[in-house]
Amino acid sequence: SSHSAGDGPSPGSATAAAAFSMDAGSNKLVLTQSVELHVQACYDLWLRYVWIAGGGVFPCPPSVVQQGDPTTGVGNIKAVPGMVREEILRAERGKFVEYHIKSGPFPVSYHRGLVEFVADGSGATTVTWTCSYTPLCCCGLVVEGLISWTLGAYLSNLASRALEPTGNVE
Repeated sequence: SSHSAGDGPSPGSATAAAAFSMDAGSNKLVLTQSVELHVQACYDLWLRYVWIAGGGVFPCPPSVVQQGDPTTGVGNIKAVPGMVREEILRAERGKFVEYHIKSGPFPVSYHRGLVEFVADGSGATTVTWTCSYTPLCCCGLVVEGLISWTLGAYLSNLASRALEPTGNVE
């Protein structure tokens, strides 16, 4: 139930295209979190609470610029604080979400995220969040710190929300 660095997604856990895009950035960050929900419910909570509602990380939640598929989130574009827009490119409910920074002043030339949901056999889900990115010149430490802090907070808050009696239902 803690965050840890790893070697990336397990072989065969996502498509070859996702695996390639996760190796395209110059830097990679991998965080994992155990969430006490079955995999489908965990995916749904992540989409609703973290992606759409902002996961309780920033004072202002993101705003949805374009609605995506209601089940998978594919095509959803959100504006996060700082006028950065993120878009879900591909997803399969209960398995993975792949997204990227579509536009905005975030100091990277490349940013791709892959969130994977794997049942752990005990009724909980291991969520692995991989971020591949290339920071702009002289911004590496700031970008790494911001991404690490933000994704870690999202995962921690997701795990806490899953334990709330009404946290995992609409």
